[in-house]
Order: sequence, then structure tokens, then C-alpha cells
Amino acid sequence: MPDQPPPQQPNPGQPNPGQYPQGGQPYPPQGGQSGGYPPQGGQYGPPPGYYQQPPKKKKKWPWILGGIILFFVLIFGGCMALIGGVATELDRESEREVTVTYEVEGDTQSASITYSGRDFNTAQDTNVALPWTTDVTIAGLGKTVSLSASNDYDTGGQITCRIRVGEQVISEQTSSGPFATASCIGNAGDATDE
Repeated sequence: MPDQPPPQQPNPGQPNPGQYPQGGQPYPPQGGQSGGYPPQGGQYGPPPGYYQQPPKKKKKWPWILGGIILFFVLIFGGCMALIGGVATELDRESEREVTVTYEVEGDTQSASITYSGRDFNTAQDTNVALPWTTDVTIAGLGKTVSLSASNDYDTGGQITCRIRVGEQVISEQTSSGPFATASCIGNAGDATDE
């Protein structure tokens, strides 16, 4: 007899050659394998009717809520910084002092003068000889200053009022005639003290 190969032993987990699984039918081909045998390694796939759940989605609402909270915190912080800066600037301006020079000149013999002083107080000098000048230190938030000068009733003539901060003239006016009044008004806070 010619030489025949020895009989082969079946692989574990596989039926013997020529045998079929229960029901008498060969295994259907799966996963690209042919020959009617089950896949190697005992992996048959999910059982019938099995539904694999999709991966859980990450929640978006914590990110949205965090973004909204961060937005409001930044707005609040910006407003507080702005208010703090304004308060500091107001405090600095209220403590700043400005020296204002009031001047009145003209060709009349005497005049009546009214001018604003510190803290919006008003001062008046009557029957003063011209030229007349005085310095007043102004402080506080409102640094609005005013000067008014009137001629004598009997002499008339020309009269000029002037308000200066340093060398900068912030207001000047001239008037003439009997009872003529020159009025000057200005903001000493806007002037630069030279």
C-alpha cells in the first residue's frame, strides 16, 4: 500500500472533519472566512437581538453655565475697576487746589467787585481803586469761578475783568459807560497751572 499520511487530530473547539454541528448543517461563513467553520478564537460576535449602546455624550450644560458665569464675573470685575478708577479720580480732583488770580482794570476812579471764593463762597469789595487784583485758592470738585465788576454811577468809563490761572486767561470781558458791568466766568479746574 502506498504511504498514507497519519490521521489528523481535530483542533479543539472545532468539529471533527465530516461532522456538522447540531442540526446537520455546516457553519455559515462569518467574517470573511470560508468553509463553513466558526471564526478562530471562539469569537462569534454579538448574540441576536443584542443592541450595543453608543458611547455616552459629554454633557454640554456645565460648560455653557461656566461660560455664562465667567462672562458675568468679568463684567462685574470690569465695572468695579471702572467705578474704583472714577472714585479715585474724583477724590484726587476734589483735593487738588488751583490758585486763581482775579484782575479788574479800567479808566474809572472806583468800582464794585464781586468774586467767587473757596467752596463757592462769594466775596464783595466796594469803592476799590483800579487796577485791582487778588489771588484765591479754589479746591473741591466744582472749580467754577466768577468775577463781576461795575463802574461808578457818575464817572462811567471802561472796565475790564479778567480771570487767570497762572499765565492762562480763562475768561475776560470789557464793558463801558455809567453803571457798566463786566462779568467773567470760567472753570479753573480745566486750566493748567503754568
